[in-house]
Amino acid sequence: MTLPAQLALRVADLGLALGLLPVMEVASRMVGPRSLVRALRQLGRRAPARDAAGRAWLQRVLGAVDRRLPGGERCYRRVLCEIALDAGAAVEPLRLGLDGTGALRGGHAWLGDARGREHPYEVELSL
Repeated sequence: MTLPAQLALRVADLGLALGLLPVMEVASRMVGPRSLVRALRQLGRRAPARDAAGRAWLQRVLGAVDRRLPGGERCYRRVLCEIALDAGAAVEPLRLGLDGTGALRGGHAWLGDARGREHPYEVELSL
């Protein structure tokens, strides 16, 4: 892929992240995980399949925009967007880990096996 084409795709990803992350915030508060993930998977299956570098770029862009939204970053919002924007992510299981400490935001959301910590959460759900 040529450099201008790569640049155009990266700019497009930034635009998608800017538009989609706030929508995911609202959707995640109004629709249950099972229904929302099912709908996003249908959308994501039609999205481009990204290689490892493209997926890493998408994750960085989503993270950069997500951190700047009101209320701070939310891993659940990011993985929902990733499911909608990447065909590979659309077929991976969404995992929700809950921490039993009762802390606000005492959990994590991730795709596949990328838990982000060595030990399992007290409760782990898979969609």
